[in-house]
Amino acid sequence: MADAESLSLVFLRGHPAEAARVLESVAPREAADLLANIPARIAAPVLAAMLPRAAARSLEGLDDEHLLALLGELGTQSLVAVLRHIPEPRRFVLIDGLPTAAALASRLLMGYMEDSVGAWTDLDVLALPDTTRATDALERVRNVEATVQRVFVTGPEGRLEGWVLLSTLLRAPAGTTLGAIMTRAQAVISAQAPLSGASGHPGWANASLLPVVESGGRLLGVLTRDALARAIRPAVTEREDSVPGALARGYWYSISGGVGAIVSLLPTAPRVGRKFDER
Repeated sequence: MADAESLSLVFLRGHPAEAARVLESVAPREAADLLANIPARIAAPVLAAMLPRAAARSLEGLDDEHLLALLGELGTQSLVAVLRHIPEPRRFVLIDGLPTAAALASRLLMGYMEDSVGAWTDLDVLALPDTTRATDALERVRNVEATVQRVFVTGPEGRLEGWVLLSTLLRAPAGTTLGAIMTRAQAVISAQAPLSGASGHPGWANASLLPVVESGGRLLGVLTRDALARAIRPAVTEREDSVPGALARGYWYSISGGVGAIVSLLPTAPRVGRKFDER
């Protein structure tokens, strides 16, 4: 049994997208039992790779405390995508229970239609005024937890002016301002733009992300290729399956005896019982 548990965790940790396809195809209760009994940091990438509606269904049976622990491990885009499919008033209760930054970001993105670019925008970008000195910008980069590849440059009222790649910033003379070394923003996309047309934006020819702007050109964040791919991935029913999904299911079943077998290894009550050990 321990071997099956260990192999399942290895698969979940190493193949979150394939595991997501499997969980989309099983009953929500089965998926919920599995998600409830594995470490949140392993469950979160799987949850993020699932179709938002399927992910939300799989979480319905969890208590708020456990659900918030899982949601807290998600990035903003995945978090909001799942929240959209959690019925009110529970959705508002969960948002109120999130850390302040995540709650504010969720409320902001929930204001956009689900099929708009704004709803899938990554807000976690570093944006500084064009008058900021290069040395000060580098200090800000060092204090940011996430990896920063570029610093966005803004003008009055947060209007996007351009960006400076980290490599450029590192070579810049100490007294140089960001406005003097930035690359002028040309390929941008509106937060109100429909997702249906976003994939045809010419800016993708030369970039893996596009700055997203609100009315007046104010910077909201960025839309990445990966986020766009998740947003427009066709919905599937529980009976439908792709060849990769079938292969993934076959692999997981072969090492663990299937989702049902994994769940059968877990305690059925109480909910706070033994969980998979993270190895």
